[in-house]
Amino acid sequence: MKKIMITVALIFTATIAQAQKNLYEAIEANGETATYEGFSGISINDDGTIGIVRGKPTVTIIVTKLAAGQPVGFEATPVSENYGSFGMSEISDYGRVDSYPNVMTIKNTHKRGLDGYMVIDDMLFEISYIPSNGIPKVEDVTAVYVMVKDRTGEKDDSGKKKGGFLGRMKAKLEFSGQSPTYKYIQTVNIKKIFNEYVTAMKAKQASPKTSKDRTDIARIKRAREAGDEEIKRYNDSIKATPEYKDLKKRIKQNEVNYQASKSKNTVTLRNNSSSAIYVGTDGSDNPGTRISAGGTASWDCGRDGYLQRITKSGGSNAYSSTKTKVYRSNSGCGSTININ
Repeated sequence: MKKIMITVALIFTATIAQAQKNLYEAIEANGETATYEGFSGISINDDGTIGIVRGKPTVTIIVTKLAAGQPVGFEATPVSENYGSFGMSEISDYGRVDSYPNVMTIKNTHKRGLDGYMVIDDMLFEISYIPSNGIPKVEDVTAVYVMVKDRTGEKDDSGKKKGGFLGRMKAKLEFSGQSPTYKYIQTVNIKKIFNEYVTAMKAKQASPKTSKDRTDIARIKRAREAGDEEIKRYNDSIKATPEYKDLKKRIKQNEVNYQASKSKNTVTLRNNSSSAIYVGTDGSDNPGTRISAGGTASWDCGRDGYLQRITKSGGSNAYSSTKTKVYRSNSGCGSTININ
């Protein structure tokens, strides 16, 4: 009986490993028109969820390939901003994947770098340090890009549908005037998802390479030695096709739809004072939305906004909402409210 139980456990573990998508498969499964909202200043809470300090530009992400079709990297392009692009390629001097074809991470192998990226389903992680002979750690995640989509009916880690009473209470306590994607990512046990994925992918990478895998690896090495001319030829040929031009049109339309949807649910708060301010929800003791002097920030138009008081507690900043209301719920959706 013991032997049978061990065999069943091994089969179950192998099944989970095989079900995991590698970095390139995950990006392609999401589609080239998918947009990803970025968040940085990441910290890991005790319950495995993440704390977020600031946002990053929304991007689209595509896989870059050789002319023969082998994936060699990815490119992230801002949807509406003129900054915030990033990516990595094996055709570069220092970009390398940890294994092929079961790619878990792609990183900068320069001695001063070792930073890189990992993709789990609809989330791309920016990681500050990936050891040469080890595994990435969730504590080294510095930013996460989350696919923007309707998540109604999705289940949390306990198997219960999101949006139940406890979930709504948690969102109410933690929410600080940001997007639905922001609210979603703060309810996810990132630590659990991250660690389970790393374990499953390391098991998948232990599978022997096929003759096709070895041929593809050799082709990538030759392309690297020849420089990036081959990948440029491939990209140029793709961009010349009617399909690619249609794709660009759809991406542009998706951005129009995204901005229209966003304007219905958010209000822009403008800080006309000479110093930065924080705006939080009623009674909140968590850091709210920071608005720099003369700057703006988005706020959920369905929630009241209050100025926050910043004090010192043990050498660190402490935040608490005052009774000074700067925005009344549902009074300015899609518009700009001045805070003087």
